[in-house]
Amino acid sequence: MSTPSLVPKSRNSGQAVVEALLVVMLMALLIFGGIQLSQGVAIRQALDSGAGAGVRALSLDPTQWGFAGNIVQQSVNQNVMGSTAPVTINVYDASGNLRSAAWLSASTFGTSFILEASVPFDADIPFLSNGPITIQVRHWGIVERYP
Repeated sequence: MSTPSLVPKSRNSGQAVVEALLVVMLMALLIFGGIQLSQGVAIRQALDSGAGAGVRALSLDPTQWGFAGNIVQQSVNQNVMGSTAPVTINVYDASGNLRSAAWLSASTFGTSFILEASVPFDADIPFLSNGPITIQVRHWGIVERYP
């Protein structure tokens, strides 16, 4: 006389494990993707805010290039999601030509310029391999100092 098995055997016993694994992978992708997306948005907002303050500082005194750069960098460093990526700033004239800090310092009252601030961002999303992107913002400014 044989004793019956307590656990019935089934051909579909691995199906639940596979389905659970697929659901866990999708949920991880959604959760971590959402976190990385919110971090990118927070960095973009901080960069935009800092670039606006930097443009205002350069409008009042175009010789304060380092001060404007520090404003933008501190804004990005103090964002809600906590990123300390290095910020790059460039200045362009009204025609879109890249200019130097010396050009801006020598500019007279009423000169229009564009401040472009950029920061690298590398989203780390599980199961997706994508390279780093660059988040950029541009703000217009006008030199407001009198000679």
